[in-house]
Amino acid sequence: MKNKKIETLLYKSLDSSLPLLEDELLENELQNSDELRSDFRQINRIRKAVEESAVTSFKPFFEERLLTKLNYTGIVDENLSLWSNTLALSFRQIGFAAMFILILLLSYNLKSGNNHSIENLFGKSKYGIEYAYDPVSDLLRSNK
Repeated sequence: MKNKKIETLLYKSLDSSLPLLEDELLENELQNSDELRSDFRQINRIRKAVEESAVTSFKPFFEERLLTKLNYTGIVDENLSLWSNTLALSFRQIGFAAMFILILLLSYNLKSGNNHSIENLFGKSKYGIEYAYDPVSDLLRSNK
């Protein structure tokens, strides 16, 4: 087909009725063009073959299989939702317990020191590892 407008009208006429002017234009082109008539016949043969080859019914027990699949996906989603809610609840409880233990440890460290400082809060000693291995610093500490 050479004319795109006529080709569009031809395909459009197969699916629905055309307005009067477009229908007349298509009819005139069909009468004047052998190529367009053969294309029209070929398209109609293809459409008819497709319609006849289409399966008109489903396999046996289609409804039961469909409902089973639909119900199964609902169960999976429900179980996943239940599992995620349980997981969130348990992590929330673990988080509260860890926060409570941390507060207890921080308050114990704060009370056990002589002065209220950040070092006492986190249990950090004034004396580092170098004082443990340096005998001179040990002697200096004991003389105080």
